[in-house]
Amino acid sequence: MDMISYSKRIPLTEEYDVVICGGGPAGIGASIAAAECGAKVALVERFAFLGGMATAGYVNPMSEFSYNGKQVSGGIPWRFATEMVSAGGAIVEEPRCNISFDPEVYKLVARRMAERAGVKLFLNSYLTDAIYDGKTAKAVVIVNKSGMLAVRGKVFVDATGDADLSSFLGVPMLPETGARQPASLCFCLSGVDTSSERMHIIHQKNHRFNHQAMCVRDLLFKLREKGVLVPQFGGPWLATTISEGCITVNLTRTSVDATDYEDLQKAEAGLREDIFRLVGFMKKYIPEFKDCHITSIAQTVGIRESRRVEGIHVLTGEEYVHSVHFEDAVARACHPVDIHLPNGEGQKLTFPEDAGYIPFRSLITKDYPNLLVAGRIISADEEAFAAVRVQVPCMETGQAAGIAAAMCATDQIPVQELDAKFVVAKAKEFGSPL
Repeated sequence: MDMISYSKRIPLTEEYDVVICGGGPAGIGASIAAAECGAKVALVERFAFLGGMATAGYVNPMSEFSYNGKQVSGGIPWRFATEMVSAGGAIVEEPRCNISFDPEVYKLVARRMAERAGVKLFLNSYLTDAIYDGKTAKAVVIVNKSGMLAVRGKVFVDATGDADLSSFLGVPMLPETGARQPASLCFCLSGVDTSSERMHIIHQKNHRFNHQAMCVRDLLFKLREKGVLVPQFGGPWLATTISEGCITVNLTRTSVDATDYEDLQKAEAGLREDIFRLVGFMKKYIPEFKDCHITSIAQTVGIRESRRVEGIHVLTGEEYVHSVHFEDAVARACHPVDIHLPNGEGQKLTFPEDAGYIPFRSLITKDYPNLLVAGRIISADEEAFAAVRVQVPCMETGQAAGIAAAMCATDQIPVQELDAKFVVAKAKEFGSPL
């Protein structure tokens, strides 16, 4: 490919204490936490709304708050969930305390909570580069309808999901030892007979159970046995959007490199074709879906796995499933180790003994003094990652990163010098049962 040098003078914003890149669950938790700790916060998000994979990707439900009969996650994530419930856009599904939600209410509540906390939102703004001195970040470069803009900050949080900011800064990534988990393009169906006994699956209630919609899964396997060309699929997993007859569907899957533009574009086109073909089978052969129709398809492919940052501590699957406690544990997670196989319809599930712990050292790197990471890019091996990549731990690691970022900005210290006990104390003050 031919190369060209490019130089341009662009506006530079006032300096923020904390700049957060990515407005998904991790970025929501980080921005609210940092602002409520007194920091001046900017949040950069490429879509016109917050929520990331939850709203742009229709990843539903918000999983999960409770394990072995007790609530193990809380704080800002729980406050967010209960505010959605109060707004009439979510339900709490005992005993796991998964939160099934209306994606539009999720968007609404996320913006309300961020603005109430005083967060400056840069929406419809795409992260394109970072400005740094050595290993210290100085600003992020974004582009929107007004052109290019550099957002200055003292401390930065990468909550992009694909570690985009960290990549721009040259942060080392964990090596991949196997194929990445496949991506899915989720969608909404209306006109589904959700009153049917077989549709109880849309309420993710049972403990230590994989809530696959077996009526759909069995049909697709039977069609394939008869020689029908059935696209690759997973699950499926169905979730209520609270509205009668309307559900979100996680069914499609394909292998993709989410950091490669051409590969991602090709995958999305193929998955969109697969949706219409798969729904056609459901309408034709399953009575509960005979009157259904596709209301909407997610705005972006749901990415399960891409880059993960190499932090001071790499959380392992062994540590997670055996609930190893760390002195610097700043978040918990109770989702099973959930590995979707890249080829075919397989899935490997391992349930932890108890809720696992996530150490602060997995949110920071060895050499980058003003960078924290949150969400599915934290320092974790493939097995631990497969458990902590879901919404509740993403938002809770975001909360921890936001607290730490605010403290480091105030005290003007590198993130590596912050005593994690202060982050833990503040997270408990927010309501996290650490």
